[in-house]
Amino acid sequence: MSVLDDISDVLSSGGITPSIYKSVLPSTPDSVLALFETGGPAPIHAMAKGPGTAVVERPHVQVLSRDTRADTARHIAQQATALLDALERTVNGVRYLSVYAIQSPFFMQRDETGRVLYAVNFEVLRVPVTSS
Repeated sequence: MSVLDDISDVLSSGGITPSIYKSVLPSTPDSVLALFETGGPAPIHAMAKGPGTAVVERPHVQVLSRDTRADTARHIAQQATALLDALERTVNGVRYLSVYAIQSPFFMQRDETGRVLYAVNFEVLRVPVTSS
């Protein structure tokens, strides 16, 4: 599973009500929460350097809330922040050392139909996922 799958599971199990989409912001419905992996700093490596020695991955995730009402879009972004900020737990077998909001939810823009978008970005520290 990807970081977006794990974050989506945390949000949906936490009671986020709009539909959650990963790596896409669909044109409908009006009220959605979209998740995007936005990169991040280089992984942290152990003393030995080389392939396969990373001990911590540091992806960044953007949570984008859209709704026809500004107060609703902001509220959903704030709910997501409350569920994710300072998260430290295992999700789908992956150990999340920390998930921290980089900033508070902020107004991003209105789309072409006038719907309001709020965003918040997170830094994620997790134990690397190894394939078997």
